[in-house]
Amino acid sequence: MEKMIFQVTGMHCAGCAANVERSVKKLSGVSEVYVSIGSRTMELQRDPSVVTTEEILEAVRKAGFEAEVLTQENKGREVVDEEETASYFRRFLTALVFGLLLCYAAMHRMAGLPWFSTTVRADAWIQILLLIPVLIAGRRFYSSGLRTLLRLAPNMDSLIALCTGGAVVYSLFRMVRGEYGHLYFDTAGMIVALIMLGKFLESRSRRKASGAIRELMKLAPETACVVRSGSETVIPVAEVRRGDLLRVRPGDRIPVDGTVTEGASSVDESMLTGEPLPVEKTAGSRVTGGSVNCDGTLLMRAEQIGGETALARMIGMIREAQGSRPPVAALADLVSGYFVWGVIAISILTFLLWFGIGKAAFAEALEFSLSVLVVACPCALGLATPIALIAGIGRGARLGILIRNGSALETAARVDTVVFDKTGTVTEGRPDVAAVLPAAGSEVTEEELLALAGGAERHSEHPLAAAIVREAEARGIPLKTGSAFRALAGAGVSCDLDGQRLLVGSAALMRENGMDPGSAGCSESANAEVYVASDGRLLGVLLLADRIRPDAAESVRRLHAMGLSCQLLSGDTPRSAEAVARALGFDGCHAGILPGGKAELIRTLQKKGALLAMVGDGINDGPALAQADVGIAVGTGTDVAMESADMVLMRSALLDVPAALGLSRAVMRIIRENLFWAFFYNGICIPVAAGVLYAFGGPRLSPVLCAAAMACSSLFVVLNALRLKRFRG
Repeated sequence: MEKMIFQVTGMHCAGCAANVERSVKKLSGVSEVYVSIGSRTMELQRDPSVVTTEEILEAVRKAGFEAEVLTQENKGREVVDEEETASYFRRFLTALVFGLLLCYAAMHRMAGLPWFSTTVRADAWIQILLLIPVLIAGRRFYSSGLRTLLRLAPNMDSLIALCTGGAVVYSLFRMVRGEYGHLYFDTAGMIVALIMLGKFLESRSRRKASGAIRELMKLAPETACVVRSGSETVIPVAEVRRGDLLRVRPGDRIPVDGTVTEGASSVDESMLTGEPLPVEKTAGSRVTGGSVNCDGTLLMRAEQIGGETALARMIGMIREAQGSRPPVAALADLVSGYFVWGVIAISILTFLLWFGIGKAAFAEALEFSLSVLVVACPCALGLATPIALIAGIGRGARLGILIRNGSALETAARVDTVVFDKTGTVTEGRPDVAAVLPAAGSEVTEEELLALAGGAERHSEHPLAAAIVREAEARGIPLKTGSAFRALAGAGVSCDLDGQRLLVGSAALMRENGMDPGSAGCSESANAEVYVASDGRLLGVLLLADRIRPDAAESVRRLHAMGLSCQLLSGDTPRSAEAVARALGFDGCHAGILPGGKAELIRTLQKKGALLAMVGDGINDGPALAQADVGIAVGTGTDVAMESADMVLMRSALLDVPAALGLSRAVMRIIRENLFWAFFYNGICIPVAAGVLYAFGGPRLSPVLCAAAMACSSLFVVLNALRLKRFRG
């Protein structure tokens, strides 16, 4: 099976999405179809040997809409709906102005307002003339609504078309009979104007919710300066080829991903990773397309272009996540698919009950029926989940948190245990000298001991040797170069330095050479001890430890405040791993776990009932990240981490772990609030509009008030989701 994502245009409500979904599901070889009204996308699995892409597109066209396949090149392209165009805004203003004039013309006699000296018949014709611009401005409701109704797949536009069309037809019928009172032209006009107002405000709010993709798209430069045969030429970025040499001057955006071959500069990557400070780049450094070159001039080699760049993958990942369906949306999507038919049935039943059993006048029964049609709001149901996903996932992207799909987000909101890999995640993954301890009775100072160890290790490629040399250089200690250097595999090194025969290495190496290291290097916090001996005499020991990330303790504290258990997983010895766990306040520690055993440990914890998130570096933790209920990769976002985890923390900051889980909880809370509102609104307003309260002496809702309520309902859902834009973590 092959996963495909399509952009669908022309959809206006949840009914439209349900129609497309039903039409495509009928095709053989297609499964797991989901159409998101919020992101205007369709995601599905297809068997290429059974169904072609063109057959899927044709099924969408038969449902009355247009679609195109989303590729890496167009995943970030903004889809401009009709509501979001300037022409739509002008049509809304037209409907509003003429709708208000229409109400004035219809109400002037009743309210005693100034008016021309006209007859009631002339007033009726004036109302028709004022109504025509309103109907033209709202013609989409009729073209879409009637078309889908004839296809027996009605949507929200169908309800509006039936309601306003019924009011106009009934009013014209009364005029033909010579009756010019109780006309509903003004009702129809104001319904169209109010709903257009609601849709316009909704579309503006929806654009704010989906602004993350537009902001990322703005990062991509349109041109690049390519160096070929010694000359520089400015070309469109789309024409850059892999291997091209590109010149990036101060203030320019880096065109594509690649490696610096010449020059030095600081690069602002904040819009991609969330890191506030520029990062220094020199020859050999990786640079990412979309980041800003701050001061120096760089020459870089293009390596990832087009849809391969980290920026393009981020946009695609966000687009896919915003168009995904979390399990919580299943009920709302099922109801939305049949909602419009149910409303039409209730509207007809309302008319029959009032006109037949309730003995109401035809006009009164019609008004109740029209109120039911216009008060129902399938948009609130359809938008409840996707608009919250769009806002939440977009907010996460701005914070440097990439969320792969809605299911992962929903699961992340329910996790009760967070498992951290130690090396490279809780720690920086690079050993540093933690202490320099001269041996008892030795006359060497710390600096002298470090100078001897650094001189011996100067030409070694071992990470511990590099840490010793780095510490000596940081302290400003000059290092001499020894002679007769010999690397002792797995044990250390030996050399001649300043007339001494030095041994630098493990405790076992000391014992082999007749020296007892004793307890000189015992330390819970040390990951390794490097002993220094001269001419058979122990001079001291250097303790090395993998430095703990500065935000690790605060991250654990915040997770505890959220009610989560924190476990540490490490391949180190129990002594060093448990020391880190105690220092940071972990609830448990699992040490001595080989890379291949991490996934098995996750399975063991899951069998005990834990719903857990695994936090790792996204490379050697891949199996464990995949096994966990939610895999969270702490990485730059430019490596395999983007492909192996459910969430990617672009800034490599551990404080983003509680932020990601907190954002997941916030999004799910907004979704639940939106779903409750959508069901509550329709469950209360439809019976009230049908006259249930009025039948027992209570209030009634006019069709105009119903239109205002419907517009406010869908707007409430969108504005509630926009609260996620203020999430701070």
